Amino acid sequence: MDRIRLLALGLGVLGLGVSAYLTAQSFDDRIPLSCPSTGVIDCGKVITSTYSHIMGVPVALLGALWFVAILILVYFDLKSVLLPFWTLGLVFVGYLVFTEVFLIHSICVYCTAVHVTVVALGYPAAKLSLSGE
Repeated sequence: MDRIRLLALGLGVLGLGVSAYLTAQSFDDRIPLSCPSTGVIDCGKVITSTYSHIMGVPVALLGALWFVAILILVYFDLKSVLLPFWTLGLVFVGYLVFTEVFLIHSICVYCTAVHVTVVALGYPAAKLSLSGE
């Protein structure tokens, strides 16, 4: 397996781990949320806001499922779908960042870690999708 695929898989596992933690916490508030809640940085405010669910489904669960799909696409070398699917995730991240900054007025560091991971996945997604191999 080449380094680009390993990078994509590593980023996918990282994003899945953080998303799974946030998903678990959204279903069980006894799971501690280790995040500052001072000033603009306030994970609790973000993950308990009305924007943290879409039609009753936690956004974190949607993120976890997206990362599972990315891992499957990369592992099975489904190049024709990888870049469009990554683009869909990037657009959703744009919506989530807008929501955090302009509607909730707070930032979640775990959410930001997921957002950065999605953006970082763009490099291997593009490289794998656009390679002639």
